[in-house]
Amino acid sequence: MSLPTMETQIRVASEAARNFVDHFYEARTRKRSLGMFYASTSPRLTGADVKPDISINGKHVPDVAAYEAMLEAQGSPVIYDIASFDAHPVSAHYTVGEPETGAENGRDATAVAVVRNGDRISFVVQVSGMIRYTNEHTAPSTTANAEEGKATPPPSGATPGANASTPFAVGATPTPAEADPPEQPFTEAFLLVPHWEASARNAPRGLRKWVIISQNYRTL
Repeated sequence: MSLPTMETQIRVASEAARNFVDHFYEARTRKRSLGMFYASTSPRLTGADVKPDISINGKHVPDVAAYEAMLEAQGSPVIYDIASFDAHPVSAHYTVGEPETGAENGRDATAVAVVRNGDRISFVVQVSGMIRYTNEHTAPSTTANAEEGKATPPPSGATPGANASTPFAVGATPTPAEADPPEQPFTEAFLLVPHWEASARNAPRGLRKWVIISQNYRTL
C-alpha cells in the first residue's frame, strides 16, 4: 500500500496539532468535559486494549475521570497560556483497532486513498506555556453570610468540615484580591492516534478525528 509522503505526514500532523491544542486547552481552561479527546471514547481502540496513559508531574492517573477530578480539586479557575507547540509524525499508518475494509484484497480504493492522504498517521504534540492561577474561588457563599454580602474565613487553626459555615473550599486559603495571581511554566507531550469511529460512514457529529493515548504533563 502506498504510504503518505513525509511532506504529507508533516502537514497533516501540524494541522491536526493546531486544532487539538486550540480545543483541548480551551476545554481544560473552561473546565469542560475532556472525555472526547481521549482513546477511551473509541470502542475500537479500547477493544484493542488501547487506553490513555496519563502522567501528571510524575504521578500516574488511572483514567480520564480521575484526571478531571484532579483538575476540579484545584478549586480556583486556571488559565493555560500556550507559548509554543510542535508536532512530529510517528507512524505513517497506525493500524491498532483499524476497521476491516471488506475488499477482496483487504484494501479498497477509498481505504488506500485515506492512508495515502495521511488520515491514518499517529503523531506527537509537544506543548509549552504558562499556567496562571486566578484569585477567584469556586465554592459558593453560604446563606449564613448572604445578608452581609461577604464571606468570613474559618477561625485560625480550624479546618472547615463538609458542613462548615464558610464559603471557602475545604483546605483552601483565600488569596488577597490585590495579590498577583501565581503562575508556573509547564510542558506537556501527547501521542495521538486515529479515532476510527470519527471516520466511519454516518459518524456522530462532534467526534475528534485523533485522540490521546499518552499524555505527560509537568510544571517546571
